[in-house]
Amino acid sequence: MASLCSLPFLLPKPLPFSSRNPNPRFVPIRAKFRIRADGERGRNWPRPPPETEKKSLAVATGELFLGLASLLLRSRSTTAPVSVPPGGSEVFQDREEASFSGKGESIASLVEDPVDQEVIWEQRLKDLEAEKERKKVTSPGFSFSAAGLLFPYHLGVAQFLLEKGYITETTPLAGSSAGAIVCAVIASGNSMQDALQATKILAEDCRLKGTAFRLGAVLRDVLSNFLPDDVHIKSSGRVRVAITQLFWRPKGLLVDQFDSKEDLINAVFTSSFIPGYLAPRPATIFRNRLCIDGGLTLFMPPTSASETVRVCAFPTNGLGLNGIGISPDCNPENRATPRQLFNWALEPAEDYILDKLYELGYLDAAVWADQNPVDSVLKDEGSTNGSRIVKYLGSPNSSQIMEDEGSMNST
Repeated sequence: MASLCSLPFLLPKPLPFSSRNPNPRFVPIRAKFRIRADGERGRNWPRPPPETEKKSLAVATGELFLGLASLLLRSRSTTAPVSVPPGGSEVFQDREEASFSGKGESIASLVEDPVDQEVIWEQRLKDLEAEKERKKVTSPGFSFSAAGLLFPYHLGVAQFLLEKGYITETTPLAGSSAGAIVCAVIASGNSMQDALQATKILAEDCRLKGTAFRLGAVLRDVLSNFLPDDVHIKSSGRVRVAITQLFWRPKGLLVDQFDSKEDLINAVFTSSFIPGYLAPRPATIFRNRLCIDGGLTLFMPPTSASETVRVCAFPTNGLGLNGIGISPDCNPENRATPRQLFNWALEPAEDYILDKLYELGYLDAAVWADQNPVDSVLKDEGSTNGSRIVKYLGSPNSSQIMEDEGSMNST
């Protein structure tokens, strides 16, 4: 966690480009956000709690988990291309998991981390088949990071990408934790503004009654009321949900076929399961497997497209990540402090801050789009059947931007 808190101090300032306010009901008064001569913050950003202030159980539990995830990310951070097997890839029986689940499901080997060989990303055979049934895929796909309760940031990014045509009905999506939820929201066809209002309902409930141990139940209730009954049909074969399954070592599990609306909600719930935070237990069961938050092994999972734009709700320097397309780094002057971000990720912020996060996500996506015009990035790939290379398209300031398969030899 210390590595994350070493990020630079940033506050919102006017941006060098113009883009309409994505949330017209919230009109930012940017003059109030400037740093005063004596170093005092503008009144619109609440002061972060003193370092010596006692942390809530929710924040303390979440920080332990996020600190571990940060260490893992920094230890195996890479933007190298990863191979995705063709439709005829070798299928093996995962004996360890079969004996645990009692179902003996066939697992198609999907991706082995090119740096950390202890991390294996898996996908069920029938999930791989679901992807192959899709007639058309538009590249790039978009992968949304784990974000906790910074969910409105992802909604703002998604609003811009939908509005400008970067995300269509044939765009593959992937996400972990809050990122998985926003993927389900996009696939559902519901508006991002409606999702923001649903987020405020969840936040108000947690502010009044507490977050730790009960967030999971509130999240299930909100998702059940918000998502349409056919969301699993719209998501199958298109949305990849990242989960960390536990056995003798953590493994990443990618799920993109959902049998029902409840099955989809169970998947995103599991993807968001920070031990001891969503519920008073160390893990949860998903499809007869012991699982926890997907962000531990798959912070930003690959999509089924040949190119993926990764969206991260946190400034990426402290995470040791490269090749990120959209993040608060797109607008270095336009952030809250790291401490504020992590507090808001673990405990619900006030509604006006949720509005700001939504706006900042929209504006960060606009900066990325300014350097990546929609006509030059979008391309149809046909079906997802066949061998291909997954590459990550970074932001203009990224240390590495991969544009074609030929770049694989030079990375």
